[in-house]
Amino acid sequence: MKERTKEKKELFSSFFNGDTTVTNKVKYTVLQWGAAAIHFILIFIFASVKVYSMVAFNIASTLCYILCGKLVKNERYILFYYITFIEICLHSYTATILVGWAPGFPLYIIGIMPVIFYMHFSLDESASLYESLLIGLCCLLTFVVCKVISYRIDPIYTLSETASTCIYIFNTFCTFFILLFFSLFFLREIQASKSYLREQNARLDKIAGIDSLTGLYNRRSMDKLLNNAMNSGKVFSVIICDIDDFKKVNDTYGHNSGDEVLRRVSDTIVSVLREHDFVCRWGGEEILILAGGTPLSGASLVAERIRSHIAEMEISTEEGAINCTITAGAAESTEACTVTEIIGLADSRLYSGKKTGKNKVVCE
Repeated sequence: MKERTKEKKELFSSFFNGDTTVTNKVKYTVLQWGAAAIHFILIFIFASVKVYSMVAFNIASTLCYILCGKLVKNERYILFYYITFIEICLHSYTATILVGWAPGFPLYIIGIMPVIFYMHFSLDESASLYESLLIGLCCLLTFVVCKVISYRIDPIYTLSETASTCIYIFNTFCTFFILLFFSLFFLREIQASKSYLREQNARLDKIAGIDSLTGLYNRRSMDKLLNNAMNSGKVFSVIICDIDDFKKVNDTYGHNSGDEVLRRVSDTIVSVLREHDFVCRWGGEEILILAGGTPLSGASLVAERIRSHIAEMEISTEEGAINCTITAGAAESTEACTVTEIIGLADSRLYSGKKTGKNKVVCE
């Protein structure tokens, strides 16, 4: 018994902490026991007004909802809902015939209307929209028929005005509780869906901005970072690195080894840089570094540190160990007017280094 109570507490705690895996079990457990509690109270209400046939009906309904706990436990929510729908319809017809329209038992038909479409929203793999619409029409028909019955047939039992009003207030309260309960659930799940979409969009945006091979920013992301740096008005530098003789690496060792070289070089560059520096795969074997808040003199030291680390590195591949070098060109934001011109200047210095021996950093 204690274990079962503990399990229920954990179930509800998980729901209110935002664990959506238990949402359905929680809400239909509440619906099941809520319905059982309402009918249990109605037993005493009908007993107090001496309508014993409805006492018997509500005893049967209470037992039915208690037994429905197995359906909820086994996640057979659709079957549980059908039983609830049929029971409420039969209860509305029977109560209208026995005690009339005034006590408001057909109000429960209105109360379960949002449940129909909520179930379609939350259990769309099991409930079709056409089924939901059909049940909704059946609810409307039941409500109208109960009203027609109240006009054409006098109730078998005549309740006092006070008793009728008290029962009507109770039924109204229960109906509004059902409406409020499922409206809150619906609102919560819409918010959860929005939050999930925001997270997915953020994740996709991040993926879209990352180079899949190296894990560095891609050109699209770096364009934004460069524009932000330019708009900030602060000095920054750009370093463009190119792996020397990378085509020869691919031709000699194969493209898989070439990819491994590119990954290792990228990892080494990232390990050397500071937190406020950004690095991207600019194209092919070219890597561009944005050294934020750094003048050309500082960028020259950064580039030289990267060059020396890579020159000393031995890269293990399936085809054997590979040693490689890089050539780099750097430019400062104050040397040119636009981002394109800064990158063009760094690029021209890079190729100057290529022409004059490679494995070097050119800053002027």
